Amino acid sequence: MEIQDTLQSFGLEEKEKKIYLALLELGDSTVLQVSRKSGVKRPTAYLVLRSLEEKGFISRVLQDKKTVYSPQHPQKLITEAELRLKELRETVPQLETLMQKEGKPRVTIYEGKIQLDRAYDEAFLVKGEILFISNSKVSLELFAKSFNKLQYKIFSPEFRFREIVDESQESRAYAQKVSGPYREIRFIPKELLPFETDIGIFGNNALITSVKKEYFTIRIESEEIAQAFRTIFELMWRATKEL
Repeated sequence: MEIQDTLQSFGLEEKEKKIYLALLELGDSTVLQVSRKSGVKRPTAYLVLRSLEEKGFISRVLQDKKTVYSPQHPQKLITEAELRLKELRETVPQLETLMQKEGKPRVTIYEGKIQLDRAYDEAFLVKGEILFISNSKVSLELFAKSFNKLQYKIFSPEFRFREIVDESQESRAYAQKVSGPYREIRFIPKELLPFETDIGIFGNNALITSVKKEYFTIRIESEEIAQAFRTIFELMWRATKEL
């Protein structure tokens, strides 16, 4: 993952990232030095430094009657992540009790290209099989973070992955790279894949993504609807070709 993306995942805005990275290179520095190094105007740098201090990324000390800012060691990011994970593990059981377990389907809409990966976050928590019907070239672009997360998953009978992708040069190159005993990819002629959407099924979830310019994903949480999409997938699977 890129440094900028990592810092963003910790809640840093663009100017906060610039100033924190500038401080890591400079070490103890004044506002003027930080402003020049980061390219952030001095009045704004004051506000950004205060925000970074509140978030725990920097500290402020007085040296020779001057206010100097020091960056926290990057190792702190790991400590913070571990602390957040510990807190989440303790809180999740309570949150799960609040979730709607029965009743009408729950529908969530994710809008904008940046938000699409969030739709698949739960796929890495649910045991079983993920099913995917897509145009591989477009999917690899839209769900870049989700595909990167798959690199860290251990595929097994408890976590399988099957994909139906369009028959293309890009799809074959992708399949040769990632296929394995528990990650199967098959090809279907483009004329048999007429819709311009990506479909994903896992657990009790069915996800439909628009791959046109107006990016959005609709996630439907319903056992009945997910099963209906699984049936459609299996019918299409029979019409596919192996690598």
